[in-house]
Amino acid sequence: MSETAVSAVEATTSAIAGKVTTATGAGVTIASWATAIDWGFWIGVGIGLIGLLISLCNYITNLKFQRKKDKREEEIHELTKKQLQGQCDVSKE
Repeated sequence: MSETAVSAVEATTSAIAGKVTTATGAGVTIASWATAIDWGFWIGVGIGLIGLLISLCNYITNLKFQRKKDKREEEIHELTKKQLQGQCDVSKE
């Protein structure tokens, strides 16, 4: 092999080795970052946020059904008032 071919092979080998070293370094960095995280804390935060979301959904659902209940009670109240005033043709049995 000529000297040019040898230097090209060495350059290619060193370029590949550099890429592998960079990828390995990045992997080790990510792995060490993942092990440094306090997973218990973040799992607790996640559970708390899920609980907050469930509570919010429960509040919205209760608000919806409370409005329906208020509307029904208002209709019953109006009918009762009319019945007491004698404006309804409703007989008590």
